[in-house]
Amino acid sequence: MKLYFKYAGMLLKSQMQYKASFIMTTVGQFLVSFTAFLGIYFMFTRFHSVNGFTFSEILLCFSIVLMAFSITECLVRGFDVFPQLIQSGKLDRILVRPRNEIFQVLTSNMEFSRVGRLLQSILMLAYAIPKSGILWTADKVATLVFMVIGGIAVFSSLFVLYAGISF
Repeated sequence: MKLYFKYAGMLLKSQMQYKASFIMTTVGQFLVSFTAFLGIYFMFTRFHSVNGFTFSEILLCFSIVLMAFSITECLVRGFDVFPQLIQSGKLDRILVRPRNEIFQVLTSNMEFSRVGRLLQSILMLAYAIPKSGILWTADKVATLVFMVIGGIAVFSSLFVLYAGISF
């Protein structure tokens, strides 16, 4: 785990070398997911409920899925670009190194600029929780946390499956 954080720190430092680019990419990621939010918002201004679900309930679900996807895309991006590793020949270099191949692919590409999406999902979640009318108890908070963790596991599995298909 210590090595993972060391790799993450090195990648963060390298991405922060161009701070303006990093900030603009982060803002761009925020705005891309904001357009999806606007689609949901405009749909609910026209139709006040969809199949019995209110805007705040849909926003709660959307923010959880967006949070899980943005964390996964930030941390497991190496498997998403796996076909490029094969095509460029970088996978051969990974295979001869003494570290675990999965670990090396996992840490080969971390996109910290995806924090823009994560920030938006946190803001939407902060808005949706009080508006949803749900009485938040410890088991519901635990369910919310497990939903995010489960979403990360599902999206990570999809990235790994996509990497496996590239062979």
